[in-house]
Amino acid sequence: MPSEIVMPQLGLTMTEGSVNAWLKEPGERVQKGEMLFTVSTDKVDMEVESTGSGFVNPLIDLNTPVPVGTVIAVLTDQPGDTNIVAQALGHGRKSRSAPTPAQPGPESRNAKSLASEPAERGGMPASPRARSLAKKLGVDIAAVNPSSGNRIIEADVQAHYDRSRAPVPEPVGALRRITAERTAQSFERAPHFYLTRQVNAGRLVQLRGELQTTAQRRLGFKITYTDFLLRALALALREEPNVNAYWQDGQILFRQSIDVGFAAQTEKGLLVPVIPQADQLNLFAIANQRKELSDKARAGKLSLQDLQGGSATLSNLGSHGVDSFQPILNAPQSVILAAGSIAKRPLVVGDRVEAAETLILSLSADHRVLDGVPAATFLAAIARMIEEPIEVLV
Repeated sequence: MPSEIVMPQLGLTMTEGSVNAWLKEPGERVQKGEMLFTVSTDKVDMEVESTGSGFVNPLIDLNTPVPVGTVIAVLTDQPGDTNIVAQALGHGRKSRSAPTPAQPGPESRNAKSLASEPAERGGMPASPRARSLAKKLGVDIAAVNPSSGNRIIEADVQAHYDRSRAPVPEPVGALRRITAERTAQSFERAPHFYLTRQVNAGRLVQLRGELQTTAQRRLGFKITYTDFLLRALALALREEPNVNAYWQDGQILFRQSIDVGFAAQTEKGLLVPVIPQADQLNLFAIANQRKELSDKARAGKLSLQDLQGGSATLSNLGSHGVDSFQPILNAPQSVILAAGSIAKRPLVVGDRVEAAETLILSLSADHRVLDGVPAATFLAAIARMIEEPIEVLV
């Protein structure tokens, strides 16, 4: 019997998804349990197995978002069983996402005529001013079509030239589109405010250097400043539990665990893997999880579970030479911490100005959840742990 394949719900918050690749060609047979397609959600791309066996008949276009539960393909007992597929279409199974034969609109018909008319007519008469402008702009007059009548005028040449120089839009990938939508919504809905603090990172630099031999022996890789910052972020959330909250439907909701995320740039775009219960992990355990998640992100192997939740996010651009920046909140989180580069800067020590290794921290906060003082207290806790980094080890 034929069976339907529906858009699955791959996470509690997933409401829609899009198929960005079919792993079986139309008309090819798939067995139940075989990987059938790749679905793109608001967090990650995942391969999904077939829930039935049969010959594949896709019902939706690639990269077209559809609600969870939408029938996206029909598996038939025989290849090319168009009656069953037509029946599925006729019952409105794919209302807003059905691929339909492309119908040339006014623009495409006009573009076709613009491309074909000169060849069919062997060129059109042109005014002297039109020919002069075409020569000046380097336009082939035979490729220009008159906007009206059967004679090319100066305005036709200018219009043809302008169209040829119009910027060509670059296709936007699914992850870039999702990132754009989420950051725009976050910036529009959450009233951001920002706090910035310069901290003395001299002891942090020294401690990191002293721990590298041990880290290399235990972990097989060097620990990074990101690992220290993630540990400090988790401990500060434990110290200031009011920050571990978010705004939803006119209420402040408090999270039951402390899970910290970090921004990871991949070839496809920005992802935010999450380390669960980070306050329960020591520095080396956080470093190990950060390394595993970073490797999975670069390889495109992150699961939805790796990206779910998060109390707060760290964005560290220090390795890229950035001194400071103000990040956009990773909704629905109420805070995001930005870290710049550790570099020698003027710092007042006692009554003297010294060149010291400093780090500029910036905190973006949701004013619906936090006011200035609790946000400042939270940032002060992080700064204290950077200046006295022995705290992150205990």
